[in-house]
Amino acid sequence: LGLVLGGCAGLGTGALGGVLLAGGAGGGGGALGDVLERVTGGAGERSVAEALPDELPRLRALVADERGLDWEHEVPVRALDADAFAAALDGEEQGDAPSSGGARPDEGLEDDWPAGLDDPGDGRAETYAALGLTPSAATYEEAWSAGDADVLGFYDPEVDEVVLRGTRWSPLVEETLVHELVHALDAQHVDLDAALDADLSPEAVSAHAAVVEGDAERVAWAWYDGLDDDQLDAYDEAWERSWDEEASPDGEADGGADDRTYDALADALALFPYDYGYVAVDAVADAQGPGAVTTLLREPLTTTEQVLAAQGVPGASPGLAPGAEVPAPAAPEGAEVLGTGTLGLFPLSLLPLVADAEDEGYYLEDDVVTTAWAGDAWTTWVDPADDARACTAVLVRLDDARGRDDLAEDLAAWVEDARDVGAALAPVGETDLELRGCGDR
Repeated sequence: LGLVLGGCAGLGTGALGGVLLAGGAGGGGGALGDVLERVTGGAGERSVAEALPDELPRLRALVADERGLDWEHEVPVRALDADAFAAALDGEEQGDAPSSGGARPDEGLEDDWPAGLDDPGDGRAETYAALGLTPSAATYEEAWSAGDADVLGFYDPEVDEVVLRGTRWSPLVEETLVHELVHALDAQHVDLDAALDADLSPEAVSAHAAVVEGDAERVAWAWYDGLDDDQLDAYDEAWERSWDEEASPDGEADGGADDRTYDALADALALFPYDYGYVAVDAVADAQGPGAVTTLLREPLTTTEQVLAAQGVPGASPGLAPGAEVPAPAAPEGAEVLGTGTLGLFPLSLLPLVADAEDEGYYLEDDVVTTAWAGDAWTTWVDPADDARACTAVLVRLDDARGRDDLAEDLAAWVEDARDVGAALAPVGETDLELRGCGDR
């Protein structure tokens, strides 16, 4: 359950306060390693070790008050320099990776990690490319795989500790600590790892992650709202310093640009649990109090539709049914199938934004593309005419024929503006709409 700067993948990862540095997931536009050092190191007169005896009790009390929960025991906090933090994140200290600590699974450990909508495996990256949401599957995968370098902190429930990146106390380190303390407190009252052991779809994993991370973001915003004018100035100064590409902790100029791949879709999916999860959890807390958030953690949401609706009712179906079982479309006879899965309302709602995504990124400022989504399924295969490309068919089920027709109308911009994927729509039966396209692998 980690906090990252710029976007990462999987349950427990995302971005600090929903704000990106250096271009977001996969970097782009600055030496991200140097930026991280300016965010987490050299910013304060005290070390984290010196600050914790005074600051940790105050922050623990704030988190307990905002969550309406008592601490059953104290959780240790460690602050590490960049190299030691990377080793801890990779599990090199103890030989095992953190159970849900923001680290992407190493090869051979994938079975222990449920895939979210941002996970590129099993044909999902090719599906996104075939829909024009990303330039290619390889671009998406490269941006996704770079995310661990951006992690700022994590809570590891296996050893019950918070680990921070950065040894100097700063407002941004403090904010990261607040976020991770929420995970630590929640874990004393709710089995947050239960989702890792359940047979969940990527859609359900992303919805559950939105509740977990949205809860931590809600409390982090409460911390921010409690800052006085001097503290706000210090916070803003820390952000300005983090953007200053001329400075570094030792006063030397930054050495070279970060050449890691940036991908707008990887960015949007990494931020989904934070930006949209916060809104949904905040609605629950405002309507029914923090106890309802705990209920929501125990009975998690199951679809991104539920998250986007921001309904103030806890439970598995807050006024919106779980995704329907939709049969996966058939691939052409003899084609090499790369995978099947579900798309979900959030990626579906990004399709009309494809034309402007590279310049403006993906963010839903308007309504979702449909309020009649009932479920979907996709099948993706290697293009028989060109094995460097992949094709997909997505069957979207709507509540009724009117919902299907409205969605087809709203996706007209996608058909017209999508990258060179041959985007096409076709009605199927009374309530279904099929989307097709082919993109670069």
